[in-house]
Order: sequence, then structure tokens, then C-alpha cells
Amino acid sequence: MQSRSIHSSIEQPLSKLYNINAYEADSSTFDFMSTAEYRLHPFPMERTMPTTTAAVSRYFSEFQLKDAPSEVRHEAKRILLDTLGCLAGGRSCEIAPTSDKLALLLGQRLASGGSTLIGQGNTTLISAVYGNARIANALDFDETFPVGVHFGVAAVAVALAMAEERGASGADVLRAVIVGYELGARIATYIGPMTEVVDGQVKGFSKVWGVAAPVVLAAMGAAAAIARLDERQFAQAVGLAVSNSPLPAGALWSNAVDLPNCKYCDAGWCAVAGVFAVLSVEAGSTGFTDALDGPYGLARMCGVQTFDERSLTEGLGKTWLIANVTYKPWPTCRFTHYPLTSLDRILRRENIAPGEIEEVVIETGPMAASARFTKPLPRTFASRSFSYPHMAAMLIRGVAPGPKWLDAESVTDPDTLSIAEKVRVVAHERGNDFARTMEANQIRTMPGGVLVRTTRGDFHDEDDFALGDPWSEQSRLSDADLTEKFLGMSGSGAGDLVGRIFSMEREPSVHALMQRLNECLEGAV
Repeated sequence: MQSRSIHSSIEQPLSKLYNINAYEADSSTFDFMSTAEYRLHPFPMERTMPTTTAAVSRYFSEFQLKDAPSEVRHEAKRILLDTLGCLAGGRSCEIAPTSDKLALLLGQRLASGGSTLIGQGNTTLISAVYGNARIANALDFDETFPVGVHFGVAAVAVALAMAEERGASGADVLRAVIVGYELGARIATYIGPMTEVVDGQVKGFSKVWGVAAPVVLAAMGAAAAIARLDERQFAQAVGLAVSNSPLPAGALWSNAVDLPNCKYCDAGWCAVAGVFAVLSVEAGSTGFTDALDGPYGLARMCGVQTFDERSLTEGLGKTWLIANVTYKPWPTCRFTHYPLTSLDRILRRENIAPGEIEEVVIETGPMAASARFTKPLPRTFASRSFSYPHMAAMLIRGVAPGPKWLDAESVTDPDTLSIAEKVRVVAHERGNDFARTMEANQIRTMPGGVLVRTTRGDFHDEDDFALGDPWSEQSRLSDADLTEKFLGMSGSGAGDLVGRIFSMEREPSVHALMQRLNECLEGAV
């Protein structure tokens, strides 16, 4: 056989040598080495860890609880309290049995030890992570980071379940929640809101978007903190978490009317993916160590056209994104809270009785104006958190915020329907402007309002902020507010847990705390 030189190979088209046309590669794909080098190394060569992923991994793997200011530690406790309240409330919703079945497919009940799946008792780690994360998100009552994403449920569910299994302390849980939430928040900021903006005006949802990645990374961060991964292990876990994240399915969600109970992403599955990334690293798996870097990093995978990866590293240890968390006073989409804040204010100020109402006109922006938001009779469980007529009726009737807002019976109740049929939705005159007030790629305002026509006259109110926003004392939910919300869903018998959560760093056994919450719910039933 005639020998061939390296030079004769180099003269052939790259596509013939390695069939890369199927991947639509461009020359920038191979900037890290020359064409000749790539031909000589058909399998990718190991590269040094790039800057962004390395910096993120170094910071979070070395972070200690003492590094966080007292207000950051306190906010992490507030997230714990709020999330456990949402988990307790979600246990009585209609999808809890489905979630339990799926959780137990991933593991099994245990006589003792393991982790606590609230409502079921002792189970294996993955079962508890899946079930607790999914149910904590079920009512759409959990915190929201101001790009329109919820990931606190993943950080909390994972931190608690892994701490139980590995015998970690309350201080370890607090550290894990901070790591998980801060990592999720930086990922969410880097990806940004799911908005399409033209000439400074918000037109609606992006054509490609998803919210799963911050949930997965928040879970991964919390798990890595409990597992005490070092810098290089943390980077491997980031890569595995990114490559194992669910597809960005947001466009299906934003265009749907009768919403599925898997929602915009299955929070339980996302939490499992994050934990599995860490367990995989411990078992010897490796991942992409540049998953957050350059033009082909995570944001691009999520469909983002322009992004700034510096948001992942700027201010680490100085700027705490956990301070920007928003809490929900009602179990509805956060984008609906702006008009609901105005409606709540009118009802309290004017003391309006349901029988006095002739019409309610909701003024909203483009992120909460599609058909799902206007249906007076939402047909599915998840749709009840997105129907303005339904949620306005719940608020006007004075139904306690929580699982009853999402009960099937609440939708068809004649008293609810009689009010819901009087609600119509219109565009707020400044509803498209909120892109102008964004800070650091995060939403700060979303103008909304309401006009209530009654037998006593018309009442109007509007606001650019919503109750639960941290930007002012007027909108911020206090510790007392969050405690009331927690007890409203977990029962008054859980009062002792409030003090324990607010002194989490002194808890020697996380398992005992979770078992106590489980007992409270069993007693309430």
C-alpha cells in the first residue's frame, strides 16, 4: 500500500476527513487549535479549565458560611421557611398523589434513616429530592427570582435531603442553600428574562426560552456544598448539570392555554438532575469544564442571542443576589401580582363586598395577557394559577391564599363563577415599558393596575411594583408575613418549627426537623 504523508491529508477538505458538515461547524469552532492539529487529533484534546467556569467553581467550592453577611444568612432562612410552607401546602393539592408515585419509582420507603419525603416519611435520597421539590413548586406559591424563574425549591429540597442522608448539620444546610441559590441566581441573570424586546418595548415571550437550567444548577450547587466538592469536582458537576438539563420548552408553555401539571419544567426532575450531577462526579463521571464559557456556553444553549458571562463572576462575595428574591402573597404567576396588588389595596381600603361588584378590569402587560390569563373557567390544575378571573374571584371572596385557590371545586363554585364572569383583561398603557427599568438583566418593575366598578362607584389603583418585592419596605414581606404564610399551610401546630428554622445554624439534626414537619402535616390531616 502506498504511504501517504501528513501534508497530503492536510490538503483534503476538513469535511471529508471528519464529516463535520452535519454539525454546521464554522471556523470559530476550531479556534483553540490549528486545522492541522485537529486533523492529527480527531478526538478532542484536553484543555485547561476556562476562566468563567473556573472562577465560579473556585468561589462556590471554597465558600464558607462565615463568609456570608448576617443579612444573607437571614434571607436564606426566610427562603427555607417559605419553601417548607409551600411544600406543606402542596401536600393537599391534586397532583400530590402523582408526585408521590413518581418519587417512589426513583427509590423506596425506608424503616429509618435516609431522607424525609414529606407526606410519606423515610425514603431514599432521590425520592425525597424529587417529591419535595416538585410539590413545593406545585401551587406556584414559591419564591421568584426577578427574571421570572423559581429555583429556591431545588436548593432547599436538595440541601435538606442530602443533609439528612449524610448526617450534616443545620449550618451545613444554610451554607448549601446560599450556594445553591446564589449559583441559580447568577445562572438566571446570565440567561436573563424570557422576553422579546423591540426598540425598548417588551412584545412578549421569546421564541426560544426555558427555565429549567437555573433550577438544575441551584440543585447542583446545594448538593455540591453538602458533598464538599473541591474546585475541579465542582467544575465537572457544573458541566454534567448543564448537559443533563431539560430542553428549553418555554415556548410550548407560553403558547398553551390548558396547562399541564408538569408546568414549565418539572421542578422535581430538575432537582434530581442537579443531585445526580454531583453523585456522578463522586462516582467518577466527568463533564464539560467550560459549560459556562464563551459563545457556545449555557446561555446560548438556552436560545439567548446576546449575553454577558461576566454576570456569573462580577461581585462574587460582595454582591449577593439572594437579596433580590421576591416572595408570593398569592399562589399565582408572579407576573399577575402587579394587578393583584392593586386589587388587594382597593379591597382593603374600600371594604368592598362581593355583592357590590359590577365589573373588574385588570390592566396588565404583555407577559400576562395571553388566552390562559383571560379564561374565567380554567380547565386544568396548573391553569388556575394563571387565570385572572379566577384569582380575582378568590381574592374578592376572601379565600385564604393556598391550596384552596387551586381546588377543582373552587373553580366551579357558583360564588366564584359569578365574580369571575365580571372580570375582563386589558392592556396597561405602560405595560410594555418595563425593559427600560431593568437592572443587571433583572426585572424591577412591571406596571399593572385594576379598575373596580361597584354599586358605590368606581375605584382605580395601579403600581409598578408588587407585594413581595424587596425594593421597598412597603412591598417587602416581613418575617411575620412569611411566618403567617408558613403557618397557614403547615398548621398552627408547626409553630415551634419557625424558631428552629430562624436558628438553623444551631440545629444538630436536620432529620429531626423534617420529621417534625411531617408529623405536623399528619396531625393536621
